[in-house]
Amino acid sequence: MSQRNVQRGFTISRDWASYMSHIHVILVHTTHAGNIGAVARVMKNMGLSNLTLVSSTECGPDTEAFATASGAYEIVMRARRVETLRAALEGMVMVIGTSARLGKKRTTARTPEELIPTFMEKARLGQVACVFGRESRGLTNEEMKLCTDHLIIPTDQSFASLNVAHAAAIFAYEVFKVACQPFGYQVRHFCPASVESREQMYEHIESVLLAAGFLGASDPLRMMREIRRIFNSAALDERDVAIVRGMFRKMGNLVKRLSERALPQAQDGR
Repeated sequence: MSQRNVQRGFTISRDWASYMSHIHVILVHTTHAGNIGAVARVMKNMGLSNLTLVSSTECGPDTEAFATASGAYEIVMRARRVETLRAALEGMVMVIGTSARLGKKRTTARTPEELIPTFMEKARLGQVACVFGRESRGLTNEEMKLCTDHLIIPTDQSFASLNVAHAAAIFAYEVFKVACQPFGYQVRHFCPASVESREQMYEHIESVLLAAGFLGASDPLRMMREIRRIFNSAALDERDVAIVRGMFRKMGNLVKRLSERALPQAQDGR
């Protein structure tokens, strides 16, 4: 009796094989070990292996993580543990923050179909990450601010919040769909600016604009959100960041000189 060859699963394209290790899944303050195991399982399903846990619960072999990982527990065992999201994002050239919430502080969300192709392109150029928040309330505004892009998975408005493992499965599936196809386009000779470089640039911009009086000292965050949105929409490389910082360094020096000149005049007028 002949046996039929039954295909189980698909194969990542050779073009993508060496770049899948550039992709990181980051869980922030996950409190249920079972969710960590379930995320590890869908990661292995979709060819991903780099898991980072930020201040998350214990997930040893005596926890639910072992059962829910169901053959993918080695991903949990190898997971990197850090205390802060900023530490987890060191060296990343693109960071997706996942959130079901929209509002005046979160205005540029894109769906997986829109965002993942760009994410995969950046994965060919450096380390990239997708961040998932707490089971109870997701990512904070401060944590979303560290991300370059906002991913929203469309769900019904009456019950919009997804379980973290379900959200991770949708993200990983979209990544896998791209990875199963050959490139079909040329790699751009482009090195995206790291998260650290961008954050230093934003801190520099904020300090200069505060000194110049452009930002209100009582509430600089509102305008800085818009400035971040503008710069995050551009594909900045390290040279671009250096140019922007050079511009603001000149402006900062000018503001300082003008302030120093104005001080004696103000004293003479008393």
